[in-house]
Amino acid sequence: MIRALVFDCFGVFYPDPVFTYMRDPESPPDKAEKLHSYDEQAARGQLTKSEFIKNAAILLDKPKKEIEIQFFQRHNNNYQLIDFIKNARSKYKTALLSNIGGDMMDGFFTPEERKMLFDVVILSGNENFAKPDKEFFALACKRLDIPSYEAIMIDDLQHNCDSAKSIGMQTICYTDFQQFERDINPLLK
Repeated sequence: MIRALVFDCFGVFYPDPVFTYMRDPESPPDKAEKLHSYDEQAARGQLTKSEFIKNAAILLDKPKKEIEIQFFQRHNNNYQLIDFIKNARSKYKTALLSNIGGDMMDGFFTPEERKMLFDVVILSGNENFAKPDKEFFALACKRLDIPSYEAIMIDDLQHNCDSAKSIGMQTICYTDFQQFERDINPLLK
């Protein structure tokens, strides 16, 4: 029986701004790789939001304010999924499990929105783990107070889904809301 739904943030609720930059054919590969390195450091709690912004501004030769808007503000929010979660919370525990610096989420979900949508919010920058570390998925189940086989991990990256499966979670590799709805409905019956 499924008792909890665990959601990734980027690629599920919002496009990942760093991956968007990296995939842009106009982005110089060396800068894209360096930006990805900053993103990984922030996800592991090694860079603060202000340090990321400062480094990215220098790297991309843009004003800090422009970097903050590009990488830390809402773009294309997934309102269908938010409505789904609001309805699901009456039956299921919900969690947000994201690779992001601990001080970087407010531009995407305010503290009030996080409280309204999720029972548990786990940001990798506040922990000793990040996806695809198996321990990160196990931490979500522990904080939800459920065994892993009673949770579904919803993530846009297959290697993260594979890691969650390896600890017993069910998974959905998210591409869009319609596909998510088709895949989740049979699991919730």
